Amino acid sequence: MENTNLTASAIISFTQELEDHSAEFYERLAELFEEARETFLAFATEDRKNKKLVTRTYQETITDALEACFAFEGLRLADYAIETTLTASTSYSEALEMAIELEDKACEFYLDVAERSQSLLATIPRAFRRVVKKRSKRKPRLQALRDQA
Repeated sequence: MENTNLTASAIISFTQELEDHSAEFYERLAELFEEARETFLAFATEDRKNKKLVTRTYQETITDALEACFAFEGLRLADYAIETTLTASTSYSEALEMAIELEDKACEFYLDVAERSQSLLATIPRAFRRVVKKRSKRKPRLQALRDQA
C-alpha cells in the first residue's frame, strides 16, 4: 500500500477493512480473556457501527467529481497498519498493549483523513471525527484494564 494519492473509494475500503479487522480482534479478545469480555464485545459492536457510519456517509455524498477529482495526496495507508495477531502465548497485558496501539493508530488515521478531506462536503470529515471521538474513549479504558492486570 505504497500509494500516496488515494481516491475516496480507496480510503473507504481501507476504513471498512480497519473496522472489520478491529471488530474481529476484539471478538477474539473476548473469547480469550473473560475478565474484560463485555468491554471487548462492546468495542466490536461499535466497530461495526463505525463501518456503517463511514460507508453510509460516503455513499450518500459520493459524486463523480469527488471520486474522479479528489485525491488524498501523500497519505500512506501503510503508516496505519497494526499487527493484531494473537498467539497462544499472547498474555492479557500484551493483548491490551496491542489494543492500545490499535486505537492510537486508528485515531491517527481517522484524524488524518478528516483533516485532508476538509475541502469536501462537511459530512465526510464530520463522520471521521465522530469515529475518532468514539474510539478515543477506549484508550483510557484499555489502560485501566492493563493497570489492573
